[in-house]
Parts: sequence; structure tokens; C-alpha cells
Amino acid sequence: MTDIEQRQKDLFSIQRSIWNELENAIRNRDHGWRTPILATVDSAGFPDARTVVLRETDALNGKLTIYTDKRSPKVSQILNQPEVSLVFWCRYLNWQLRIHALASVCDDHERIQSVWEQVRLTAGAADYLSIQAPSSPLFNDGLLSENQHALCILDLHIKFIDWLSLSRDGHKRARFESNQFTRLTP
Repeated sequence: MTDIEQRQKDLFSIQRSIWNELENAIRNRDHGWRTPILATVDSAGFPDARTVVLRETDALNGKLTIYTDKRSPKVSQILNQPEVSLVFWCRYLNWQLRIHALASVCDDHERIQSVWEQVRLTAGAADYLSIQAPSSPLFNDGLLSENQHALCILDLHIKFIDWLSLSRDGHKRARFESNQFTRLTP
């Protein structure tokens, strides 16, 4: 095997490891990648970043999914400017991911209802039943009826992943885009 072939094999292995860790983050509440930072662009053109919870991954289609309240500012920001960034950090791996993605708001009512049927049985269901929208001044802390939930699914279609591994033996960095892998200077 040539040196170039070995590097390509290593990059494929890293990419598989990234997706495995993203899957692990969904199942393991303590995984560092479970709660990445999502950055959107607000109506004034400024970055707007917040922590979100990773809910689904789809390595085959290069897609991540999060849930939110459909009245949340991030939804209108995504509808206005769908290009977003996510930053993941995992202390035990010493890995950082920066993902650039094209976000879309799911309009498949059957899918939304299917997810709601699972979410409604959890303590988190109240997040989607508040009478008031997220980020609004709190005047009324009542709840909507379950059939009026505000659950929204955001699909994040990955454009590229920037992977950084920090190590005392030397940092490593690579970019994964459209099945092309590029080693980068850390």
C-alpha cells in the first residue's frame, strides 16, 4: 500500500469514527457531542448561537436532525437564511467538529406526529406545549393541549465537516466534503 493509499484509508477510518461518535451521542446523554452549538444568522445579519440537542443522524444522506419549538427564533432565521454552522466538542476524544450545513424545516406532518408521539411521553414534552414562544417575556406559564404542540423538526444537510483532533503527539485536522477528504494543517 502506498503512502497516499494509507492516508486515504486513515481518512475513511476517521470519517467512520465521526459518524459512530455522532450516533453514540444520540444514545449517551453524557457524550460531548450530544449538545452542539448551532449558529444561525439573525434578521440584523449577526450570528446567533445556542446549544441544541442532537436527536437523529443519517450518515448515508449526510444529515443531522434536531427538534425545536416552531415559534423559536432559530426557525424563522433558518427560513430566512438556511446556511448554519454547528460546533461539537468532546473532551474524552479531544475532538472538535465544525459542520457547515443547509438547514430545512420539516413539513412532513406524519413524521412530525410520529416524533411527537415519542416526545410527548417524556419530561421534555412541556417544552413544546408552552403557551408562549421561546425567548418571549414570560406572562403566562400555561400549557397548550397536546394536539396543539409546537414541535418542529430541523434537518441539517451537511455541506462539509472540519475535524480537529488535539493530541500531545501532534494535532490532526481534515475536511470531509462530498466524499472528498483533505488533510489540513492543524
